Amino acid sequence: LSLQERRQRNKTASAKYRQKKNRQQLEMKRTIDALTEQDALLKRQVTELRIENQRLRVMNDHLRSKILAKKMLDQYLERHHQPQPPSIP
Repeated sequence: LSLQERRQRNKTASAKYRQKKNRQQLEMKRTIDALTEQDALLKRQVTELRIENQRLRVMNDHLRSKILAKKMLDQYLERHHQPQPPSIP
């Protein structure tokens, strides 16, 4: 092959390599963008779920305290309730 033909082949191969590299970089950028978007979405969901979890914990504590208060009241009433003797007519 002549020097000119080798240079032309090298030039063609270099251009082909640059195109391939640019395509790979573009695809990598698209992947990074998609993953970044997905990461942001998942972070928002985590925040929302943490808030919901805290709200449910507060509600659970409130309901437990109501149940405990009712049990304590029932126990108090059982201990202090004096049955009335039946009235004789």
